[in-house]
Amino acid sequence: MKTQIFVMTHKKFEPPQDATYVPLHVGRALGADLGYLGDDTGDSISEWNPYYGELTGLYWLWKNYQDTDIIGICHYRRYFLDDQRQLMTQAQYEDAIKDVDIMVSNAMEADGPYKDYYGEAHNVDDLLAAGQVIKELYPEDYPAFCQVIDSSKYYYGNLCVMRKPLFDSYGEWLFSIFFELEKRVDVSGYDDYHKRLFGFLSEELLLVYITARGLRVKEGSIGLTAEKAETVEFKLAMGQLVKMGQFTEARAMF
Repeated sequence: MKTQIFVMTHKKFEPPQDATYVPLHVGRALGADLGYLGDDTGDSISEWNPYYGELTGLYWLWKNYQDTDIIGICHYRRYFLDDQRQLMTQAQYEDAIKDVDIMVSNAMEADGPYKDYYGEAHNVDDLLAAGQVIKELYPEDYPAFCQVIDSSKYYYGNLCVMRKPLFDSYGEWLFSIFFELEKRVDVSGYDDYHKRLFGFLSEELLLVYITARGLRVKEGSIGLTAEKAETVEFKLAMGQLVKMGQFTEARAMF
C-alpha cells in the first residue's frame, strides 16, 4: 500500500524528512519555481490560486495524480500529529483510517451557528449561495448543508486523509459546486485575503460532504510549526505603532 501526504505550500520551507510527505507548490503558474512538485501541469487551475488557495493543489491531485492508495493534505506549517506530538508516519496514517473513511482535524466549536461564525469574517451571502448551488446540483445533500451551517461544529483548515477513490469523488463534488458558484458571486471588490473565497468555503463544505455521505470519521490533532508570514508582519507593525504611542492607528489596524 502506498500513502502520500501532500504538503501544500506557496513558499520555501523545510519539508519533513519522511518520504511520505511530498511538498506541492500551489499557484506555481503565478510565481517563481520553488523546486517542488507544482500544480501547473496537465489539467490545472493553478492560475486561480488567489481565489482557491490550496484547493488548486487539491484539484491538481484529483485530476493528475493516481500513484497512491491513500492520499492526504497538510500545509507547510500545519500537520497531523501522533500521541507524542510528532508528525504521523505512513504506518500511523494507514492504521488511523483502516476502519474509517476519512481523517480530519479534531472538531472545533464556534460560539454559535457556523453561518454566523462565517459571517463575522466573510460575506455570509457567499456561503448561502453555495448552499443554493448544492440545492440545485445535489438536492439530496441540501439538508446536510442546512444542518451543518446551523450547528457550531467545523473542521480545521482542509486537512484530510482518505483513500484515493473517495478523494476523487470529493473533488468532483466540490469543484462542480464551485465552478457553478463562480458564475454567481462577485469578488472584484474583495481584498486579497477575502478573495480566497473558495478556500474558506471549502472548510465547511468538507463537513457537509462527510455528513451527507454518512462517512466514518477519525479525528486527529493538528500541530503548527510556524505562524503565517502575514501574522508575523502584523505583530511587528502593531508593536511598532504601540512603541511610538500611536494607539489610535494600532486600534484601527487591529
